[in-house]
Amino acid sequence: MLDFSVSDGRSSDEMQGLSAPRTLAEDVHRRLKQAIFDFRMPPGQRYSEQELSGALDVSRTPLRLALHILEHEGYVANVGGHSAWMVRPLDLAYYEDLYDFRVELEVLVWRRAASQPAAPALEGLSAFWNLPAGQRPPDGREVAERDEAFHRAVVAAFGNRAMLRSFDELTDRIRIIRRLDFVSPERIAATFDEHAALLAVVRASDVAGVEARIREHIETSRVEIRRLTFHHMTLASSAARRDVV
Repeated sequence: MLDFSVSDGRSSDEMQGLSAPRTLAEDVHRRLKQAIFDFRMPPGQRYSEQELSGALDVSRTPLRLALHILEHEGYVANVGGHSAWMVRPLDLAYYEDLYDFRVELEVLVWRRAASQPAAPALEGLSAFWNLPAGQRPPDGREVAERDEAFHRAVVAAFGNRAMLRSFDELTDRIRIIRRLDFVSPERIAATFDEHAALLAVVRASDVAGVEARIREHIETSRVEIRRLTFHHMTLASSAARRDVV
């Protein structure tokens, strides 16, 4: 059966930086979206409204509204009138394009960061990302949130509102696969080391060095995510075949 609970005691709003839901439909939307992000509702899997309504313990009215919002966001597709919905298969070529866009946007921002006096916002990031190994949080969800905030702070400090809006939209689109980069202690440790190194070259005003490091940082993440995405899609599809709602 589908499990719409939050495993670590925090709401998915906290994990995604969203405001608290004000209506039942918003809560249903949040829970469904988190299940999609967690691969508990795997790509390509179909669900009836009756099945989802029972699993969520809600009526069809808020459920349908939530599903239509998810459809608009590109996460689900209506495949049977009002009664059947499918989680959209992951278009890996689409995510590759988004990662290409992310690289070029962040290169521009990080080069600007290295060529200007250090912003207070970036200085404030150093304490966390330079924590000794024994003091670093082991929880992948927390590190994923911190990582998102890290990259956003640089765009906010040295970009403009249009760039920040583009970055936020981009981040929301790739979050479903990007959080896979924080499932192993090795990748969490590497993220701390790479972020600390990025901040160091910014403080050294090394424009060429920061471009090389941000390209390497994002590309390493992309390769790992690509590998894990295939792995999780395989596991999720197998589990869905064994345990259909």
